[in-house]
Amino acid sequence: MNKYFLALVILISVNIYSENLNNIIITAKEIVTLDPAYKNVEAIYIRNNKIHALGTYRELVKQFPSAQVDKKHKNHVIVPGFIEHHIHPLLAAITMNSEIVAIDDWTVLDKKSVGVRSREAYIKKLSDVISNKDGNQPIVTWGFHHYFHGKLTRENLDSISQDKPILVIHRSFHEFILNTAALNFFNISVEDLINLSEEDRKFANIDEGHFSERGLIAVMPKIMKYLAEPSRIISGLQKTEEYIHKNGITLIANPGSMYDKNIQQVKNYVFGDIDTPFRSLYIPSALYMLENVNFHNLLEKTEEQLLWGSGKVEFLPKHIKLFSDGAMYSQNMMLRDGYLDGHQGAWLMEDAVFQEAFKLYWDNGYQIHIHQNGDAGLDRILDVLERNLKRKPRINHRTTIVHFGYSAYDQIERMKNMGVIVSANPYYVDVLSDLYSRKGVGYERSQEMVRLGDVLDANITLSLHSDMPMAPASPLALMHSAINRINYSGLVAGPNQQITAYEALKAVTLNSAYTLGIENDYGSITPAKNANFTILSANPLTIDSLDIKNIKIMGTIVEGRFFSIP
Repeated sequence: MNKYFLALVILISVNIYSENLNNIIITAKEIVTLDPAYKNVEAIYIRNNKIHALGTYRELVKQFPSAQVDKKHKNHVIVPGFIEHHIHPLLAAITMNSEIVAIDDWTVLDKKSVGVRSREAYIKKLSDVISNKDGNQPIVTWGFHHYFHGKLTRENLDSISQDKPILVIHRSFHEFILNTAALNFFNISVEDLINLSEEDRKFANIDEGHFSERGLIAVMPKIMKYLAEPSRIISGLQKTEEYIHKNGITLIANPGSMYDKNIQQVKNYVFGDIDTPFRSLYIPSALYMLENVNFHNLLEKTEEQLLWGSGKVEFLPKHIKLFSDGAMYSQNMMLRDGYLDGHQGAWLMEDAVFQEAFKLYWDNGYQIHIHQNGDAGLDRILDVLERNLKRKPRINHRTTIVHFGYSAYDQIERMKNMGVIVSANPYYVDVLSDLYSRKGVGYERSQEMVRLGDVLDANITLSLHSDMPMAPASPLALMHSAINRINYSGLVAGPNQQITAYEALKAVTLNSAYTLGIENDYGSITPAKNANFTILSANPLTIDSLDIKNIKIMGTIVEGRFFSIP
């Protein structure tokens, strides 16, 4: 990276007050440890960035008389540090740099975008955004959803502007729509689609300017050359860093990191800095890798990518991301009983490739994280897992179902018996369960979407994630969604799938650590673990559940270092 980019990082870096804590006793109004062995804790003794001891204030002061005492959190609540174990920093950075025109409200730092859920409101807001932009650079917007906003085509965008390049990124990030000026700007033509299979060509319509799933992958390199230009991404990542910190997150993970060393180096420069207020863990994506390498080199190239991190950015050893079916927001998930309108979903990896990739990583001892949204997509995963367990049994393999949109009750027992764990996105319920109950999927299936209650009843380990930008990277908002399940109709979707505040807090801390295989160092306030805490204005376990998302983040402690919230 040249000096220009390094200077830019310094110029726009977030101004956060930090303080190293060592040989210090911190107290709080309440301390929630999530460790059954340590209840009624009043104080924490930190030494060498670790939790050294827990107890009452008097006990610790007597035991460690040379320690400093920090009482600045005496009116606050300390919980284990929030872990957002599924976020896409690159997509978040692109979103941060985009004009947000979405179905839900978004506040990005100090800029608020009010959600719009009708065709008329969307077109008006998009037109206003474009009319206020000058120059010939692409106008990038994110948040469009066809089930709320109606079909959007190249012709629709041309009617808004024939001169300004317009790139509309679907809420799912699995679909892009471009006007003619944008197609010309990115030099996209039918030549880019020649190598697509007949099935994949269904997802690339140049006449309508619409590209999705594997059809999008064919043109993505040309678009990403602009979206991921280093100075642009650095700016977006810096905004993402501040956004993550303000939501009290002490550690993030990115399952499905792109196979692009240049982009990774930019992430390393921004998130790898010693003053970044969180640690980052990355997991490679076999899907993206197979767009660039041959299958017989897949494991070798995976091992190489595991070395791409630096500073506070690391790749988790022996973790990989695979993909089953398509996007939830795009209604491209694969469903057992199909869609009400008869359309088809999409497989993201061909069946033979999926099976061979799973076998390859399974045999080499990897923990496999698999993107899934439909119950038929889940059947595919469970069938493949079952065959591999019989062929080559493994204990504590922690195969992870990622997103867990639609599932069937009969699948829960299979998951339990095979040792599957679940990483779920509960925000789907808030924004999609009402509309999908009436359009596309149907009432019964959509009310039971993201069936967290059944997962916990089966004693399956459950963690929660945002898949940012699919949901706000806010653990408190995720807890709120999982506990309340209130959708756009104002009603509770699937009351039997609600979970308790205690279960939700574990899902964004201890169970998130377990999903990443780092529970020995993170996730609870336990002696010998890293001193990672989130400091709150109220206790999420005792406050009214409807107020959880409004709890104020007061600061974080990350590996023994206090970071203020600007």
